Amino acid sequence: MSTTQSKQNFTAVSIIAIIALLGLNGYQWYSNSKLSQANQQLQTQQIELEKVQAELDQDYQTVLESLEEMRGDNQQLNALIDSQKAELKAQKEKINDLIWTKRELDKAKEEIKALKANVNKYLDEIKTLKEENKLLAEDNQKLNQRIDAEVREKEEILSQKESLASEKERLSKTNENLGAKVDIASAVKVNTIIVKGYEIKKDGKLKEQSKAKNIDMLRVCFQTETNRVTSAGTKRFYLRIINPQGETIAVEDKGSGVLTNKLDNTQVRYTTSGEIQYNNEDTNACIDWTLDDKLPKGNYNIEMYNNGYPVGKGAFVMK
Repeated sequence: MSTTQSKQNFTAVSIIAIIALLGLNGYQWYSNSKLSQANQQLQTQQIELEKVQAELDQDYQTVLESLEEMRGDNQQLNALIDSQKAELKAQKEKINDLIWTKRELDKAKEEIKALKANVNKYLDEIKTLKEENKLLAEDNQKLNQRIDAEVREKEEILSQKESLASEKERLSKTNENLGAKVDIASAVKVNTIIVKGYEIKKDGKLKEQSKAKNIDMLRVCFQTETNRVTSAGTKRFYLRIINPQGETIAVEDKGSGVLTNKLDNTQVRYTTSGEIQYNNEDTNACIDWTLDDKLPKGNYNIEMYNNGYPVGKGAFVMK
């Protein structure tokens, strides 16, 4: 009786143990199934994160290359590219944070779309700026070409003016030289000069004298050459009497003065002057000089000038 009861109890315990083991196995299978499913989800999410990250990196690198291709010599354009690259870098870092730190893939994808939109906007702005710069460069080139043409034109005009001025100066000097030649050619030359001394009597009559103490007036007579260059008419001759000391005898109140010797442009003091009628032929004429004081004895020289040029020389002796 007791043996049978013991067997029954053992059997019951065994059945309960088996049932418990079966339940435990079922629970472990369920737990393992849930854990496997969770791991599968994590792997899927990791793959999705890496995919989004790869897309972001590829798009970002493509954008950088596109921006660099736009770079040129224009400082304003390059500054805009650098500014846009800085904005894109900040945007990429924000997306990285959404991907790996916050695990917000949907937001990350939205930000990637926004980044692409910004990139297209940036590229359009750069293209527009490049076109504007190209047009501006073309305008500047045309302007520079026009300026260069105007500068060349002004230089040509200036060169022509300088050439004309040089030619004018040359012609002026030629005319001046020709004028000087005509001027000197128009001077009437004197061949002979004869000086005689006279005493003036109380009745005004003249008596020729040879001694200096008796002479009150000198009469200088001369003969001109024939000159076909000068015009006929009244001609003035200037007489310079030089005393033995080499001084010009001159009294301003009696017609003395100063003339310019055109040969050397020097000032010449003269004693007196007189006019004659000249008809383009040999002409004889005389000029008188009344003395204020008696002249000393000695050798005297005479120079004659016409039209500003020396035309004759002579000499006489006062005894």
